[in-house]
Amino acid sequence: MSKPILDVQKLTLIDGNTNHVLVHHCSFKLDKGKILAIIGESGSGKSITCKALLGLNDHNIQMSGEAHFNTMDLLQQSETQLRHIRGNEIAMIMQQGGTAFNPSFTLGYQMRTILNHHHITNATTQKTLLKSYFDMLGLHDFDRIMRAYPHELSGGMLQRLMIVMALALKPELIIADEPTTALDVITQYDVLKEFQHIKETVGCAMIFISHDLAVVKHIADDVLVMKNGDVIEYGSVKDVLENPQHAYTQYLVNARRKLTSYFQKVRGDHSC
Repeated sequence: MSKPILDVQKLTLIDGNTNHVLVHHCSFKLDKGKILAIIGESGSGKSITCKALLGLNDHNIQMSGEAHFNTMDLLQQSETQLRHIRGNEIAMIMQQGGTAFNPSFTLGYQMRTILNHHHITNATTQKTLLKSYFDMLGLHDFDRIMRAYPHELSGGMLQRLMIVMALALKPELIIADEPTTALDVITQYDVLKEFQHIKETVGCAMIFISHDLAVVKHIADDVLVMKNGDVIEYGSVKDVLENPQHAYTQYLVNARRKLTSYFQKVRGDHSC
């Protein structure tokens, strides 16, 4: 059996100002080419757990435990080492695409700057690389988009551009923090299709943070359920969502079923 690409053991996060435990003994593993979904209500510890892997939390957050990515413990890396890991080996897609871009510069300038920082400096190579991922994600007006400022594009397009940058750097792991939350339903569906395409064609591992069980069931292999900083359930999507053991997971699953049943009735689907 191959070694997991990411092995997190007993990750604990404490607010150094208040001594409040934010995440307690979080453990999970992720294999190459697999998608792990992390679900739970707001404040459950989903995002702060993933940000800890890349050293992106506030400096007052104290960390303990282990987070082995390939041969290195991410929690023991210096800021200089983490800067090299970010993008090159692990990419993070934030919740809202618009917040990732500087409104003062064109999108093309910002994307080329990122590629330069990661030692992809030839202009022709940059254009070929970016255009290939633009096409993959349905962004066909390459020149117009590269000349545009962030406010001139929709949230869905900016979200796709974040995915473009994540893929262009060819990381081994992508962390997507509720990437469809701010998108309309049609755009959500398109973005989910792209994540599925990434999984099938690129082969990188992914952590997908979400509160939407329908999305999780569609895209993930395994699921980790968090509540108040604790991992309360962890296993395959089929096991956890079809046969939840913890009362909180049962509540989430039943709430989703009731909502689905309600909308089926509204639509006149009497088979529910």
